[in-house]
Amino acid sequence: MAIQYGTVPADPAAKPSRRPAMLYGAVATAALAVLVVVACLGFMTPKQDAPAELLTQDLVLFKMEPPPEPWSPPANLWMYWGGSPNKRFGHSGDNLRHLVKLGRLAGGEYRDPHFLFTYEAQTFRDLSEACCTTMLVAPMKNNMPIWNAQSNVAQRLRNYVANGNHMIFTGGSLVSMEFINRYFYYNMEPIDAQGIFKGSGYGNWSPGPFRKLIDDDLPWQYKLTPDTLYQDHISVTSMGLRSLPSGTTVLYMTPKSSPVFMIKFCQRISERHGEPPIKTVPRDCWRHAARGYPCSCGTITYIGYDWHMDQTAADWDKVMLAAVEYQQDPDVSETFSPNCKQPPKVVEDPHAPHAPPICK
Repeated sequence: MAIQYGTVPADPAAKPSRRPAMLYGAVATAALAVLVVVACLGFMTPKQDAPAELLTQDLVLFKMEPPPEPWSPPANLWMYWGGSPNKRFGHSGDNLRHLVKLGRLAGGEYRDPHFLFTYEAQTFRDLSEACCTTMLVAPMKNNMPIWNAQSNVAQRLRNYVANGNHMIFTGGSLVSMEFINRYFYYNMEPIDAQGIFKGSGYGNWSPGPFRKLIDDDLPWQYKLTPDTLYQDHISVTSMGLRSLPSGTTVLYMTPKSSPVFMIKFCQRISERHGEPPIKTVPRDCWRHAARGYPCSCGTITYIGYDWHMDQTAADWDKVMLAAVEYQQDPDVSETFSPNCKQPPKVVEDPHAPHAPPICK
C-alpha cells in the first residue's frame, strides 16, 4: 500500500464552510446601513433656498433713452403757411413748423424760403410742373381755401401731386378731408358710430387705439414708428376704411377706420388734345398706357392728428417725420407709376380651409 505524505484525505461526510456567506452578508448589511444613514441625513438637513437672482446674474442697469439723433428737414420739403393754419405760438401750425424745423424768427414772425403763402402764386405753379418735393399742410383751423373744383388753381393741385410729388395733410377736424374730397375727387368719410358704438353718442369720433399694419407694403420709413397710436381726447380724426379709394395703403387702423394712410393719385393724358389730364385709378394705368396715354402718379398722405399740444404728441411726431422722409430724394419720385401690367395681388382668405397634412 502506497503512503502519501503532506496531504490529509477529505472527509466526505464533512459540511461546507459558512465563512464566505457570512462575509457577503456583512458587506450587504453595512452597505444598507450606509444608505439609510445618507437618506436620514438628507431628510434631516434643512433645505436651502435658491440663491437670489441678483446673485447669480448680472445686474440689469436701467438707463434713460439715448438723445435723439440730429435731424434736419430734407431740402425738398415745403410747408403751406397761408391763412389756413393757426400760427399762434404753441398752437397746431406753430407746433408742426417747430417739429420739421422750418422758419426763423424775423420781424415778429417766422419766415422761411420754403414757406408757401398761397396756391395761386407763381411759386406753386413752378412746383406743380416739377417733380419730387413734399408739401406739408398744417391743420386748417382758420379757413379752407375755396375755388371751383375745375379751376386752374384746383387743377394745379392735382398736377402737383400727379407729377411725382408728395402732399401731407393733417387732421383734427373734417376740413382736411373736405379739401381732399373736393379737389382730388374722392368721397372719403369719417368713421361712423353706427354699427360700432350703437347708442353711445360717439358720432364721428373713434376711440382707438390704432395699430400699425405691418405687411410687405409698409414703406421702410415707417418701420421704426410706434406699433400703436392712441386717441388724445378728440384730437384724432379717423376715416372709415370702406370709404378709402383704390390705391390706398393703410398704415394704422382699427377694424373700421384708419387715421394714417397713403393714397396713390394718378392722372393720364387726355385723348382730346388740349384738355386737362384725367384722374385715373392706379390699377387702370396700364390699360391707358397701352393705348398711348400713360399715367403719372404721386402720393397724398393723411395723418389725422391736429398737434394742438406738442407735449402729448411724441408718437405722432415720429409718424410725421417718417412721412416727411418718405419723399426725401429731390431727383427721384418715391411713387411708382404702374404703366405696365402688374400681377394680381394674392390676398389670403383667413376662412379658407388649409391643405391636409402630409403624413408618412
